[in-house]
Amino acid sequence: MRLCSIASGSSGNCTYVGSDTTHFLVDAGISAKRIEEGLKKLDLSVKDLDGIFITHEHGDHIKGLPNLVKKYGIQIYSRPATFRAMSCYEELPGDCVNPIIDRIQLGRVAVRAFDIPHDAAAPVGYIIQGTSRCVVATDIGNVDDRLQQMLEGAQV
Repeated sequence: MRLCSIASGSSGNCTYVGSDTTHFLVDAGISAKRIEEGLKKLDLSVKDLDGIFITHEHGDHIKGLPNLVKKYGIQIYSRPATFRAMSCYEELPGDCVNPIIDRIQLGRVAVRAFDIPHDAAAPVGYIIQGTSRCVVATDIGNVDDRLQQMLEGAQV
């Protein structure tokens, strides 16, 4: 598994995660142009993406989402309450919205959502299991026992 932060911080969050055959983003909190540029540095294009997983609805996690989805028709995954709380929800094409409760499989990569403590509708972190185990969790403040359990065995 390959993981690369394209942007991280209060001005925007976007993380690339991928394998040889499966490519996706966790969050799209920067402009579509910056995401395109970040992927290009990784020798990828937005057209290579199999999806975007959203951790929660705050602007620094979804800013570029509407433009990316409209332009490329990328599939978006998140909790139902997160979709409903997104300021851009009405702009998103319905056939691109994929509510998840627990886990999904994208190619040979399994993605599991787990609850995190944050002031949002249904904030999650993601456990990504492919050739290795990665965990992406943002805006958590501290690591409690439950989060520590989710981190167990992760290489990244």
